[in-house]
Amino acid sequence: MLFPYGPPVSRSASRHSPSTQSSAAASDLGYAAFVERNSPRYLRYATIRLPVDEKRAVVVTAVLSAARERWGFILSQPSPAAEVWQDLRRRVTELVERTASPAPEVSALYERFGDGLADSVVLCCRLGLDVDEAADLMGADPPTVTASLAVAQRALPNLTFRRHLSR
Repeated sequence: MLFPYGPPVSRSASRHSPSTQSSAAASDLGYAAFVERNSPRYLRYATIRLPVDEKRAVVVTAVLSAARERWGFILSQPSPAAEVWQDLRRRVTELVERTASPAPEVSALYERFGDGLADSVVLCCRLGLDVDEAADLMGADPPTVTASLAVAQRALPNLTFRRHLSR
């Protein structure tokens, strides 16, 4: 696992009922699965937008650590993936504003379009994710990502991306 965040060890676990312990274990497993699935893609996204290797890993680690601390709240939201994605985008954008981008054309996308549209283009055009995978990562609906890509395609006709929808 790229980011080995284990479940916190609770000294008071013996005071909780078995059902509370099993809920906590399920939550810990859910978080571990979320990290296992998303951390490599988060790192790829950070790599496209950030110039310094150390900052890429640091920002992804910070986002996932913050998610671990807020995991119960995140799970109560309509789209847990969107909650974490927004934090990742915010932190990456803050770092981009203080450093030079490794890809000026990517910076131009974020300057020209809104974050959601630019994220859709980066994920589908630069990282090669299909629409469903990009939508899943951002906590968006596939039609929203498809619409964003259509707008970008009209504005930038030379864009190429995978339109394949997974089944």
